[in-house]
Amino acid sequence: MGFNVSGVAINRSYQDKVEALAKELNWKLEFVEEIIFETASENWKEEGLCDIYFTENGTILFLNMDLCTESWSIDQGNVLTFAISETSMAFNLNYCEDRKSVRSVMIFNGDKMVDEGEALEVEGTTNDATEIIWGQLEKTTGKSFWSIEPDEKAYRYRLTV
Repeated sequence: MGFNVSGVAINRSYQDKVEALAKELNWKLEFVEEIIFETASENWKEEGLCDIYFTENGTILFLNMDLCTESWSIDQGNVLTFAISETSMAFNLNYCEDRKSVRSVMIFNGDKMVDEGEALEVEGTTNDATEIIWGQLEKTTGKSFWSIEPDEKAYRYRLTV
């Protein structure tokens, strides 16, 4: 099968400040339920859902892939918008600092369709698209995706953009 996940990672924890996060992104978020990380990060997020996991210094939002083709940004923060579709071998990464696009890469079947901005530090250690995304997610949130336990708390919201 392959990994198919997409979302937004922010270098600021919005735990207990979800309304402020929604305002920054110009979204409407309505709390649905507490879930676990394994559920939040599962393949192919249903449209209209936003699953949120908080790290000590960051926030990861798991979204439908259609919402992750363009970059999201916030004032005075670093934001990684990512999409990994191993099924279709498509990878998308957009990284913004204080609402300014710093890096944009889109790869399809091994071909770079988009390659804009300065290479990220993590690109100096690997040229594998998935590893670049996971590395930048860790740099942005302060926590490795792979170190998060499957049963850690996450939160499901109904999303209106």
